[in-house]
Amino acid sequence: MTMNGSLSRSANTQLGKFFAASLISSIGAGMQFIAMSLLLFNMTGSAASIGWLLLVHSIAGILVSPWMGVYIDRWSFKHICVTSDGLRALALCALPLFAMQGDIPIGIIYATEFILAACDRFHWPATMGLIRTIVPENQLLRANSRLGIANQLGMLVGSAVGGMLISAFSAMVVIYINIATFALSAVLTAMIAMVYAVKKSGDSAASSASSLKKDWLEGFAYMRSRPQVIGLAIIQIFGYITLFVCNTLLPVFTERDLKVGATGFGYIEAAWAIGAIAGSYMLAAVLKRMKLVSYGRFSMLMIALSMIIFLTSAHLIQAIVGYLLLGFFVVSNRIHNETLIQLEIEPAFIGRVNSMMVMLISYISLFVYLGVGYLGDVVSIRWVYLLVSFLVLLAPLLEMRFMRGRQPIPQETRSA
Repeated sequence: MTMNGSLSRSANTQLGKFFAASLISSIGAGMQFIAMSLLLFNMTGSAASIGWLLLVHSIAGILVSPWMGVYIDRWSFKHICVTSDGLRALALCALPLFAMQGDIPIGIIYATEFILAACDRFHWPATMGLIRTIVPENQLLRANSRLGIANQLGMLVGSAVGGMLISAFSAMVVIYINIATFALSAVLTAMIAMVYAVKKSGDSAASSASSLKKDWLEGFAYMRSRPQVIGLAIIQIFGYITLFVCNTLLPVFTERDLKVGATGFGYIEAAWAIGAIAGSYMLAAVLKRMKLVSYGRFSMLMIALSMIIFLTSAHLIQAIVGYLLLGFFVVSNRIHNETLIQLEIEPAFIGRVNSMMVMLISYISLFVYLGVGYLGDVVSIRWVYLLVSFLVLLAPLLEMRFMRGRQPIPQETRSA
């Protein structure tokens, strides 16, 4: 059976709820960072404070990811998604409460960001498990593509609307809306009904250190026994490196090298979002002409070429084209890899496998936020982008090393 098969009516209904929840939650997430950043900058007047905000976000992933996977594999995927959305809404409530009493302590903003980031780390792997309870395996790519569109569209709308609302009113107005989006996402997710049963891991009530360690080691051994998953994780991690570098260096590159100002920066950011939405939408069609496994390697090559187009930009139009292509291939690559990982691992190990990936990604993001920004002050940003392009080209070679001896994906899910 191909990826073009139709979803059942029940699965389509539940996926529609999930799509709406993801869209609304992503709108809130798009608003969240710009509101928190500007709120902090207006209080401190220091650009370094935003860097510390990103640092707190990365540290949360480093501290939470080693053990969170065990609980994700024990608890209900839906309950984790609902709880994480609810906790994010409650955490944000602290900001207006302190604002009513006067000034918001800076420490409260950082603490709130830590809680938000920790909840994000639980939410993402849980959504990968929740989708397995809604659609069959042969429809995972189609479902993930829909959710990819929801996430990218939500981030685009959230960032744009958040910026306009802050200009017209204040960052606190955006925080109120952000609270509402997370609360509504929690309600919609709670309404999702499980269509397909999945096996969970261990005793959900057991929480002793020995029990947690035993389950974690079991997950580690499971991942080590599947070199194909390690290979996919390598591709995924290098894709995130590209994303982190682009996010970190784009403001400086547009201002210092391209000299296009805030307007040009906005056009380039919009190009990424358009490319990302197009990549999510067109992925299934692209895979009609290409094997599912092969696309990961092809897309990494295209990411490197897109990066070269972008870094050699002498004017705005070329930069927009390069960034649009980057958005297309980075996001379609991520959706493709997440789908393969979902197909390769049993639902009982989704949390632990993804938590190990989150831990690595968190360490990498910490290095990128601290190191790449410094490199951008020492050497030309174009050289940094070129270095990342070469690293991206290495990823398929490393992935093929781990894919040797892999078990083939069932024929019905191999191609679209």
